[in-house]
Amino acid sequence: MIRSIIIRLFILVVFALLIPHVVYAMKVIVKPKEVIPGDVFILQVETDRAKPAEAEFLGIKIPLYPAKGNQLVAMVPVDIDTAPAKYKVNVTVGDDRHKAEITVRRHTFRTIKLTLPEEKVTLSPENEARAVREAELLNKIWPEYTVPVWNGRFISPTNSDVSTAFGVKRIMNEKKTSVHKGTDFRGAAGDPVKAINSGTVVLTEELFFGGNTLIVDHGMGLYSVYMHLSKFSVSKGERISKSQVVGSVGSTGRASGPHLHMSVRLNGMSINPESLFKLEL
Repeated sequence: MIRSIIIRLFILVVFALLIPHVVYAMKVIVKPKEVIPGDVFILQVETDRAKPAEAEFLGIKIPLYPAKGNQLVAMVPVDIDTAPAKYKVNVTVGDDRHKAEITVRRHTFRTIKLTLPEEKVTLSPENEARAVREAELLNKIWPEYTVPVWNGRFISPTNSDVSTAFGVKRIMNEKKTSVHKGTDFRGAAGDPVKAINSGTVVLTEELFFGGNTLIVDHGMGLYSVYMHLSKFSVSKGERISKSQVVGSVGSTGRASGPHLHMSVRLNGMSINPESLFKLEL
């Protein structure tokens, strides 16, 4: 009898020791499983959050942040120049390693030809110098990583339609080519512009290309950029909430008429805002 009790106790102890390993067995989820160049996807890791964790995609380290329960989460950008193929997402938690897979589908972005006044295509030395200075200012913002402050799904900044989509190739005066790294929304001067999610305002400046430009830090290296505004409704350093009015549609900067140009930066990379709005968060 005593021997039987001892054996049962031994089995219970062994089983109890094994439970944490069962509970925290690593599980990696990629959503969605198929994207096109310029899109963003969610990487969700269920594991023991006490262990150090990191992810890697296309040779770039992706920071993981605590989410609900025992989950870690990351937003992963896909560069617009990524070739169509199946790619591995590598996740390491402690000594455990896991590989997930994401498919980048082939996609052809539209090409449009524009005829513009020459001064709109070729900058003066003074304007070129200004544009370079402002690009350096912006490039100091993108590497800053803060904790996630966004809440739930991201929303469109206006109630209007898209006029020019992300990724459109524009050939100007048959000699200069640029790729549209944002999304243009139609609008009349003065129409409200809303924050696509909660965050902190990190820039409200009048810039050469973007005119009145506002940038919001949502955390995790994710920034939303609102250009050509006629006015700002918030100030630098202000904490804002999703759908809060942050400015008004305008035509400041290098704009041919009133509209909102929105761009999104993730880990320093330009991504398609519309793909961000589609994520199920």
